[in-house]
Amino acid sequence: MTNQESMPGDKLTMANTLNGAFLLAHAHALTCSVFLRTDFGKEGIGIAGLLSIFLILGWGSFGNSLPMLGFFVCWLIAVICQRIKQLINWQRGAVIHSLYGGRPWLSKRLFPRMSELNAKGVDAFICLIAGGLLTQFDKPLGWFVMAGFVSIMVTEGMMVEATRRQLQQMRDAEIEQRTLAELYKRGKF
Repeated sequence: MTNQESMPGDKLTMANTLNGAFLLAHAHALTCSVFLRTDFGKEGIGIAGLLSIFLILGWGSFGNSLPMLGFFVCWLIAVICQRIKQLINWQRGAVIHSLYGGRPWLSKRLFPRMSELNAKGVDAFICLIAGGLLTQFDKPLGWFVMAGFVSIMVTEGMMVEATRRQLQQMRDAEIEQRTLAELYKRGKF
């Protein structure tokens, strides 16, 4: 094999780039959302949780921030609590999508009439405000939490777009099936 030839999976595609960006944004969003949400799905934390560990510890090392270590310990405790909550939900027979990213308990408590999607957007603003306050005590920690605004907004935006595309595909499939059924009824095949 020459240098110019590549393996089939070696090409960098737009889909691979978007998947990588989504995973990174989701992992960072998870560093904040475990504190702001509850009732995660079985895989709602998943591989992004593992990447979150590296993000927190890496940023703390890069910023030479001891409070980031404290944040990591708090985050780890929050993840354990979320896992316990998942087990309790499973024992109670709650049906939750395995990839569900959690119900925004704090935002819904602050704004009870707000839809879940909008409440998840409020979670992003909570990160922005909390991060701004934390920068007064430790800049690396504050900026890390403030970046949760961007990562939560990107993650939720991509999820909304994925849902919109799924609905569009369902609508297209319905139209196609109706057309095929009409052709079948007429015997045009």
